[in-house]
Amino acid sequence: MQGAGILAAFLIEAALFLSTSSPKARARLGVLPPASLAAALTGITAITWLLAGGGELWQLAATTAAAAVFAFWYIRFPESDVPILILYGALALTKASSALYPIPWPRAPVPFIGELAWLRTLLVAALLFRRPVLTNYGFLPSKTEWLQGLKWFALFIPVALAVGIPIGFGKLRTLPDDSSKLALAVIGTFLGHFIFVALREEVLFRAMILPKAGIYVTTLLFGAVHLPFGQFPNWRFALLATIAGWFYAKSYQATGSIRSAMVTHALTNVVARVFLTT
Repeated sequence: MQGAGILAAFLIEAALFLSTSSPKARARLGVLPPASLAAALTGITAITWLLAGGGELWQLAATTAAAAVFAFWYIRFPESDVPILILYGALALTKASSALYPIPWPRAPVPFIGELAWLRTLLVAALLFRRPVLTNYGFLPSKTEWLQGLKWFALFIPVALAVGIPIGFGKLRTLPDDSSKLALAVIGTFLGHFIFVALREEVLFRAMILPKAGIYVTTLLFGAVHLPFGQFPNWRFALLATIAGWFYAKSYQATGSIRSAMVTHALTNVVARVFLTT
């Protein structure tokens, strides 16, 4: 029975998250009173938390409080990003969803439900209430966005090799002999990282921070948030992430769309996850 609740919670959150890319869905949500929409986004978070198995009252309170901040912040402060970025970054870096969503069995993907809930709430608020609103947001790159994404990925790889090899960043992974398994790993990794990881980071860093802070500050911040990955301070990972962040930013600036940066980002993650051990 608990498995059915977890599945239902995941499907609800995944559907809400994917719907953020639909202009029609955003238009329909946009006619609702902002406070009512924000309250609904917060309430659904509590419902999916309960469906996923529930837990202690403090976990429910913390989960919904975070969602409420994301939902209501831009209604009151439409031009202020800093508190939202700090809160979201803190939740992501500390893996707070793992503490707030009890895991019923080893490796159960329950915390991901919380990550989806917070991200879709932030996205809806940023797309409808924030000023300026996010532009060129979505999951389907145009031909130009694909080409620019591929271009800046191709330009990044030789730089990454020139820096990564001398500092000992990663080793070549033993690849499966079956080419179909390798192809599935590449496609699956690309899609997973494109839709969630790259989208989340490109929205935050390129669409929200870069226009206000500039490419160099944004690039340094992007590298810094990768220091805790693995064993802190993971300076090798942070250094490569800093360099990668510059290329993601150039990809974004080439089109004015996060989708081209998402292509560059997701392809880079494919190399790191499928072909290397880091």
